[in-house]
Amino acid sequence: MKKNRTTLADVAELAGVSVATVSKVLNDHTDVSEPTRRRVRQLLRDSGYQPTRRSARRTTEATERLIEVSFPEWQNAYETAVLDGLSAAAEAEGYEIVIGPRAHDNRVDIDPDELRRSGRVGAIFVTVDATHPPIKALSDTGFPVVVVDPVRVGSTQCVSIGATNYAGGVTATEHLLSLGHRRIAHPGGPSAVECSQARVAGYYSALRQAGLPQDDSLVTHSLFTYAAGREIAGQLLDRDDRPSAIFAACDEIALGILEEARRRAIRVPQDLSLIGFDDSFLASRSAPPLTTVAQPLIEMGRLAVRSLLQLVAGDVVGTRHLELATHLVVRDSTAAPRS
Repeated sequence: MKKNRTTLADVAELAGVSVATVSKVLNDHTDVSEPTRRRVRQLLRDSGYQPTRRSARRTTEATERLIEVSFPEWQNAYETAVLDGLSAAAEAEGYEIVIGPRAHDNRVDIDPDELRRSGRVGAIFVTVDATHPPIKALSDTGFPVVVVDPVRVGSTQCVSIGATNYAGGVTATEHLLSLGHRRIAHPGGPSAVECSQARVAGYYSALRQAGLPQDDSLVTHSLFTYAAGREIAGQLLDRDDRPSAIFAACDEIALGILEEARRRAIRVPQDLSLIGFDDSFLASRSAPPLTTVAQPLIEMGRLAVRSLLQLVAGDVVGTRHLELATHLVVRDSTAAPRS
């Protein structure tokens, strides 16, 4: 039997693309290549496709329930956990997440005007500089923007979500001090990043409270990566006055250090205590399992979506910066120092 009318599925099959792509072309989305756009439009014209009122309304409604999300260029377990929270909360509210351009050097290459025209209800950026002009332009003109773990917030009008990084730095260092360690190194994150600054400030505060001198040679700054952890380990573990404990600014750095300790036959925790920050899913799977400061990463993602939808609805947001509590998770990578 011959069909009475052409469907989106028919056009998609002819064009060799998905139905979603055909829908994007119909709604003038910008994330379809120009050759594909031309091909799909030509097939729509040739087939005489006419959307029904119901399907047109459904397609329009779909474009009004999309949230732009942008992540950094690096990929790690931290990013996975935040994305898990974002996607779960968006799905629960009937919204979809669209992954936008990747951030580079804490900045994301977006066109504010184009993003406004795209039909997105708002945007969530993860670990970027909220003062970067495109993001600031979006938030300052009233477009709903939420930043998770911002590098900097400044005077922008966006909502930012983080964790109690200073308190986490204090907690990690106090745990090592309570075990009897007195020579504690801190491989920190990038020095310009606010969460890195807060964690190292907590580390210094705990040392001062214990009456210990500040040894800046034990503090380094690098990217939040496994590779950086391995590089830093060479600087710390090959010293004649090697620290007895290390508080790393994230789990990825800690795991890089753990691998380099293994290569040097330095046993964790017998010869070296090691603590991370994040409590990503990798922390409990390392050998030995990693003691770490847990950030509620999934909940941070969920809260980002809920806060964004408050902005979309025009509701008053109680505070522009929200901090969720961190807590210590003790596993097998920390112990008292050898006598």
